[in-house]
Formats: sequence, C-alpha cells, structure tokens
Amino acid sequence: MNLHRLRIFYTIAQRRSITAAAADLLLSQPAVSLQLKALEKELGMPLFQRGGSKLRLTQAGEVLYRSAVSILHAKEEVERSISELRDGTKGRLILGAGTTGGMYVLPRIVQAYKGIWPDTEVVLHIGTTDHILEKLLENVVDMGLVGGPIEDRRFAVEPVCPDELVLIAAPTHPIVSLGKVTLKDLAGLPFIVPESGSRTRQLLDRKFREAGVPLKIAMQLPGTEGVKRGVEACLGVGMVSCYSVESECQQGVLRRVPIEGWRITRTMNLVYRNQKYFSPVGEHFREFAKSYGERQLASSAASAEGGESTGQRSPAAGRRTGGRTGGVRSDRG
Repeated sequence: MNLHRLRIFYTIAQRRSITAAAADLLLSQPAVSLQLKALEKELGMPLFQRGGSKLRLTQAGEVLYRSAVSILHAKEEVERSISELRDGTKGRLILGAGTTGGMYVLPRIVQAYKGIWPDTEVVLHIGTTDHILEKLLENVVDMGLVGGPIEDRRFAVEPVCPDELVLIAAPTHPIVSLGKVTLKDLAGLPFIVPESGSRTRQLLDRKFREAGVPLKIAMQLPGTEGVKRGVEACLGVGMVSCYSVESECQQGVLRRVPIEGWRITRTMNLVYRNQKYFSPVGEHFREFAKSYGERQLASSAASAEGGESTGQRSPAAGRRTGGRTGGVRSDRG
C-alpha cells in the first residue's frame, strides 16, 4: 500500500464522490478510479458501496479510513519537522561549557538565540574544560565554550568574546580605598582561588609566576561562585572572570579594583571536533554565538572595564593616609 493511493482513498472517503475527489486532487476521474480499484484489489475487499448519489464506506473502508487519518497526519508532521530542521528553525542542541562559560557567558547567548528561534531545545553540560573536550570527541555534545587556548589539533577553535580576570574585593576591604593597585601591592595579599585543576587557576598561577609576584593563597574554594562568596565575606581578594561579577558590582556587593599596567586576559572560544557535521540549527547557533559575542559581550566587557573604579578614592588619597593598611601597600614607590 503506497501513500499516493491512500491519499486518493482518503479524499474519496471525505468527498463521497470520485468526481469531486478527482477535482480536489487535480487528477482525471479515470485515473482516480484506477487507483481505487488497484487499492481494493491489493486489500482483497471493496472499500465503498456503489449505488446512489453518494459513495458509502464498507466496514473495511471505515477501518482503513480511521487508519488513513492517522497515517497521513503523521506524514504531514514528519514533513513539517524535517522542514523545520532543514531551515534551522527548530531542533535540538547539546552544548558543553567550562564553569565560567557555562554559568556566565553561554546562558546569555542561548537566551538571545531563543529569543529569535524559541522552538530550539538546548541541553547544557557544564564541567571542566578537559571533561568538555572528552565529550566533544565522544560526540556527546555538539560544541563547547571554553576559556583559553586549545592546542589539540583534533578540535576547531573559533573566538567568541574576550574575557578578563579582574581583581575583586569586598567594599570594606582596605584595598578598595586605593582606587587602583600595582603588582607590588598584590605581593603578600591573601588570595582566594579556585581549585587547582581549573583553567582559571592555572592561568592565575602562570601569570603571577611570569610577573615574579608570589601568589599568597589564603583559601581554595570550588569554582568562581565559591571564590566570590569568600571575597564577599572579606576573607581575602580574588581574581575572576569579568562576566561573573557584573551583577555583584552593580549591586555594590563586590568592587573591582584595577591593576595598574597589568591585565590577565584570555579568549572565550567555541570548540568542536574537526570535520564536525552540523545540523542547520547547529550551524545557525554557531554563527549566532560568534556574532553575539562580538557585538554584545565584547562591548559589555569593555564598558564594565571603563566604569570599574567609580566611587573609589584616588590613589593620592590612599597615599595621604600613610603606612600600610591590612597588608596593602599604599606607598607606590
């Protein structure tokens, strides 16, 4: 039984007339009659009672009609779903991200994307960068967002937005009164840092080592959220992604403190397997993420940098207090 014959039978059953069905289907009446006879021969039973002005379904015809309604509806649903997938308007995306990207960057991109394509289903896996790379190789996730360079040639890497690790402190911490600090000021400051296996921690260790500044670790806490909570409690200072503290800085819970002449920057990258086949919805998201990162996230990070010292006392004011305060050197010498 083919769908073409089933469609003809369904139309005849609805119209109760071969002539009317032929007109609806844009077929000749003999062609419709021929297809109906072929279907009845295939099934071995008549489907209509002939005679009278209208055709009437036989018992076999009623059974087939009920099934035809479901079958043809399912066919239309499949065709519509395939069309949506082909056009990239609907589908399923499985994304992976490191903790910084997964908690503070990717949700913004997904929110903006779903504002345009609301029917896209998004599944998000958050883990360490190494864990996400492993899932990419296993084809468990379509693409990932991670911070810093990826040197493994099995992956394609595309930049999404810049990221900067910024120095944060509680508003009551003595370092805030300085307005900005130097590398010398950081020496001896108690730092709250993320766990040693994280890419953020590795970057911090390397940059402090390259600068010749000892990193005094007062406390190690899990993830960026742990670091922020410890800093809020004035247990030390920390350095975290600029995207992770926008809300706290706006609310006055935390303060960003610029470091004069020294910055720790990295790039948030979209990563996927080389030769990866993307569905249309995957290709749409990939291009959207890069465009959104360049247009929105990069400008957001730049504007936050420009306003980070608002309301803080000037370095000169800090120097006039003289001496040392809470382990922070106010002497710029």
